[in-house]
Amino acid sequence: MEISPQTSPRQSSPKDDPLDQFALEIARRNKLEGDSLQLLSGVFPGGATTLHRKLKGWLEEGRFELIDKWSGQTTARQAAIDEPLGERLARETSIRRARVVHVSGVEAAAGEDYRISPANEKAQAAFQAGDYLHRALGDVAARFLIDRLRPQMTIGLASGRGVALTVDRLEELAKDRREWMSGYQRVRIFSLSGGSWMGTWAMPFNRPLDADANVFHLGTILHVSPGIRTYIGSWLLAGERETEQASHGDVHLDLAIVGIGQLNTGHHFLRPDAALQMESMGEALATIREFQDRDGDRHASIADICHVLFYVGAGDPPVQIAKAITELNNAMSTAPRRILESAEEVIMVAGGAQKEEALFHFVKGNCPDAPIDPSRVTLITDSWTANRILDRG
Repeated sequence: MEISPQTSPRQSSPKDDPLDQFALEIARRNKLEGDSLQLLSGVFPGGATTLHRKLKGWLEEGRFELIDKWSGQTTARQAAIDEPLGERLARETSIRRARVVHVSGVEAAAGEDYRISPANEKAQAAFQAGDYLHRALGDVAARFLIDRLRPQMTIGLASGRGVALTVDRLEELAKDRREWMSGYQRVRIFSLSGGSWMGTWAMPFNRPLDADANVFHLGTILHVSPGIRTYIGSWLLAGERETEQASHGDVHLDLAIVGIGQLNTGHHFLRPDAALQMESMGEALATIREFQDRDGDRHASIADICHVLFYVGAGDPPVQIAKAITELNNAMSTAPRRILESAEEVIMVAGGAQKEEALFHFVKGNCPDAPIDPSRVTLITDSWTANRILDRG
């Protein structure tokens, strides 16, 4: 990822302030390399407070943009974090805080094309844009995670692209700043859900996105001993496992990193590649599918966090849907619900139209059956999603 100046006319010139001629270098070293403003004050002609004021002004003027070039891709362009929008989102919802970023080049993720048949080119473009959007969000989440890491803390990881791409980006950052990842050998890491190869993705990705894989990779990055990494296993359903369930004992999570899913046609529970593992739950899934297909505005009425399903529609769910949700939750291979509910802090990585309905109801506190308390959540999302939530009131 690199930082570039915008091509629009500059708001000030180097002769107005000597710091202006170093604007790009200051932004690059602070935002991409992680150098503190106190450190940079010893390099550039200005104190830390002055540098903060100047950098804030440059970013508000839109002087720079971040260009995402992972794997040679330039699909998503990520601008600076919008702090005022994040503060407003947290203030007007039930979440603890938000990190909101402007991402361009992924406009297809903001439409309804993902609801079209997966074979349709527009649907494929929507899913691809959603993948690249979450990769941009993963960059923001990884940098936030670095600030939250503490020696000997206990971390839980869910499955899905938001979490996987956060861990993947952390690995990239660690290669350039190895000292950031030192001192965490005693961190305990727990998988929060079962299942392997969680869905197929439109962008290149060379490893599974399930929770166990995320635990393995984060443990490797932090140099955590294999003995304090806890895995759940490859089966989605607890009853299908031949080995005993992973023991979480009296685990108390200091931090959980999760996404949020909507049980619609794009969810991996309903994809053909999950049919074998979910065969015994076929009747419950069919009930849900028929309910959502029967009335178009109910396509996003059921969501999941860490494979725990919950209703997001207005009022109580119909009896048959409540029963189907209960059957699925009783069968899923997940961490005990009390582990999720008691997590001290939760980083949730999610955005785009496919997640909008679930996110809106969750952050507004309208999902009493959700396994995560929104007041403990830091939401990492994009400006389109944030504005949609706020516009809905």
